[in-house]
Amino acid sequence: MQQKLSVSIFCRVVDNLGDIGVTWRLAQQLVREKDCAVRLVVDDLETFRKIAPEINILKEYQIISGVEVLLWDDGVLAGFYKAERGVGAVIIEAFACALPPFFVELMVQQKAPVPVWIDLEYLSAEDWVEDCHAVVSLHPTGLNKTLFFPGFTARTGGLFREVNLLQERDQFQGSVTEQNEWRARLGFPPVAEKSLDISLFCYKDAPVPALLAGLQGRNARIFALKEIAALLLQHNPGDVQITGFDYMPQQDFERLLWTADVNFVRGEDSFLRALWAGRPYIWQIYTQADGAHYPKLDAFLKRYSENLDPERAEVLADFSGMWNLRGHKTESVTAYFDDLPAFAAFARVRAEEQARQDDLATQLLRFIEDNL
Repeated sequence: MQQKLSVSIFCRVVDNLGDIGVTWRLAQQLVREKDCAVRLVVDDLETFRKIAPEINILKEYQIISGVEVLLWDDGVLAGFYKAERGVGAVIIEAFACALPPFFVELMVQQKAPVPVWIDLEYLSAEDWVEDCHAVVSLHPTGLNKTLFFPGFTARTGGLFREVNLLQERDQFQGSVTEQNEWRARLGFPPVAEKSLDISLFCYKDAPVPALLAGLQGRNARIFALKEIAALLLQHNPGDVQITGFDYMPQQDFERLLWTADVNFVRGEDSFLRALWAGRPYIWQIYTQADGAHYPKLDAFLKRYSENLDPERAEVLADFSGMWNLRGHKTESVTAYFDDLPAFAAFARVRAEEQARQDDLATQLLRFIEDNL
C-alpha cells in the first residue's frame, strides 16, 4: 500500500482570520481531495476556533476533519518532533511565518526524502507575481526553498477552489427551500423576492454611513458581523433592516455569500470566496502603511474588470476606492446599486471564467511531485 504524502503546514495568526482561513482550507482540501496526511501547526487556537468551532483550545494536539492540528509552541513542537521519525516530505511555510530554527535543522538532517520546502505567499493580482512564482532559491542551510504565489493567471499558482465548489453553489442558489432552511438555522430572515440582501464582513473603519445612505429606499437588508451591526445601528436612518451574526464555520460563511445579493468582504480568504459565489462584491483590502495596499487593490480591479464595460468599471473602481477610504465619489454607491443586475450578470460570468484555471491545491501537488 502506497504511503500518503506527508504535508506540514505552518501558520502564524498575525491578526484577523485570513492566515488561518487560507491554511485551514488548504489543509482540508489536501486531505479530502488529494489523500495527503496533513499536519497544521498553528499558534492561535482561540482565533482558529472562530471558524472551526470543533477546535479544543486546551489541546496541544488534536485531529479535526482528518487534519492533525498541533499548537505552535516551541516547547510543544520540540517534544512532539523529538518523538517523530522525521519532519515529513513537504513543509509549507505560510506567508513567511519563519519556521523554528530547531525544525529547520531537523529538515536538514532528513535525507530520505529531502523535504520540499514551500513558502506559500499572499494572493496578489500584481504583474510581478508571475516572475516570482515557483522560483527556487538556495537557503543558507543548503535546502531549496520555493516561493509559491496564488494568482489569477496561468503563470501563477492558481486560486483555492474545491473540486465540487461551484456545483454545490449552484444547487444551493437554485433552491429557495435549501436557502431558507439554512437561513432559519443561522437566524437570518427568509428569502424575499423584492428585498436586497447584503452580507457585510468589513473592518471597523469601513465608511458604513455612505453605504447606508446609498441603500435608502431600496428595501435593503444587511447581514453583518455583530460588532459591525452595532456600528450600522448607530448610523441607520431606519430604512435598512440589520441582522447581526456571530463568527461561523467556513462552510456556513460560504452559504451566506451564496444567498446574499451583494457581498462586502475583507482580507484574503473571504475575498476569494466572494469571487466563487458569483455575486457582486466589494472588497476591503487589509490596510498597510503608507498606502502600500492601494496598488494591490488597483491591480485586482484592473484584472477583474478586464471584460467589464468602461463606465461600469469606473463605477466599481470608485465604489471600491471609497470603501477603502481613498476619497472617491460617494455617488458611486448609488450608481452601483442602480446598475446591480448588470454587475450581478458580470460576476457570474467572471467566476466561471476564473474557474477554468487549475486550482491552487492541484498546482501545488503537481509542483511537489515534480520536485520530490
